[in-house]
Amino acid sequence: MASKSDPSILESAEFRPEELPPVTPPSAGFIVQLFLIPALIVLAVAAVIGLFGKLADADNDWKQLTVELASSNELRRWPAAERLAQLLRNEEISPPKDHEPLAKNPVVVDSLTKLLSESLASTSTTDEDVRHQEFLARTLGALDADARTLPVLAEGMKDTHDIIVRKSSLMSIVLIAGRHFDEVTGYTAAVAAGTNAPPLAQRNLPLTAPTISNAAVLEQLRRSAQDPEPVVRHLAGYALANVSGPDSLDQLHVMLTDGNRQARANAAIGLARNGSVDGVPTLIQLLTTSLTPFEHKPDPNAQNETTPEEIQQADVRHQIEESQIARNCLKAVADLWPQIDAENRVTLVAVIGQVKQNFFASDVCQQAGELLQATAQP
Repeated sequence: MASKSDPSILESAEFRPEELPPVTPPSAGFIVQLFLIPALIVLAVAAVIGLFGKLADADNDWKQLTVELASSNELRRWPAAERLAQLLRNEEISPPKDHEPLAKNPVVVDSLTKLLSESLASTSTTDEDVRHQEFLARTLGALDADARTLPVLAEGMKDTHDIIVRKSSLMSIVLIAGRHFDEVTGYTAAVAAGTNAPPLAQRNLPLTAPTISNAAVLEQLRRSAQDPEPVVRHLAGYALANVSGPDSLDQLHVMLTDGNRQARANAAIGLARNGSVDGVPTLIQLLTTSLTPFEHKPDPNAQNETTPEEIQQADVRHQIEESQIARNCLKAVADLWPQIDAENRVTLVAVIGQVKQNFFASDVCQQAGELLQATAQP
């Protein structure tokens, strides 16, 4: 028998070179699939592991960060403040189980409040200093230490400071008072138990005492509710609703006639949050006028004519604001419905029907339709 090395066999059809498949170099796509994509996956996994490692390390470096907050070196102090704020946000998302939350830690609280207090006391008004104050004022809203944070925030609310800092201080008051409001009214306990929030009738509303008792904060809220700046007034209305108590509700009643639409909305919605139907006529008016198309009104005091781009931006802001007002008004009506009298119910059904048919935002139309279905139930 001839072996495979026999020339006669190599010349057979089975072994003729022209019958063998051609040898081609691998394509770029094949190389990418074979080497590059797996490498990227490995790198991504390594990056995730590294990220979690850094977060774990960060959970242990808060002491060093608080030390750096006291540094006179701006390049050390402000990055430390930002990193500490990130740790606070991380704990809000995933509360710690093995140590006291940083939001209550006396060293963290004292470091942040001292830094803002010193910054507010300085005479510098540079953009960088204002940004730092804004950042710190917002960060204090995450702290759970009213005795230390509220006096500093009351200072930040004063009209002697930049309006950006005042707005941030007000928003932190909203957050702090809101947490207390939810605890007092049973909302927090319901969420923790995985159940629906109790209806207004079961929340012991209106509250007989404010959720914040700091006199300086209450005084600044009273002043903010009458401030010349509309944005300060409507944020004050938001805060007053969460602070609650007889005095706050009295101020919200006054704000129902405010010249600013958002301030009126926050007053009416704030009263509803506290179980009061006194803002229902304002809710009706706000929902009715929310259907009015945007119309640009030139500023007679402006030195230059408004450009088309500026008009378009104003239209976008109008749509965003009106959508938010409408959503909150509909939510307020839904909460108050069992307490609303028959005459206002008839008016509201008609207005909500118009919103369902004609509002420019589809989610608001859907919300209005769902409210109509709910109110039709016996």
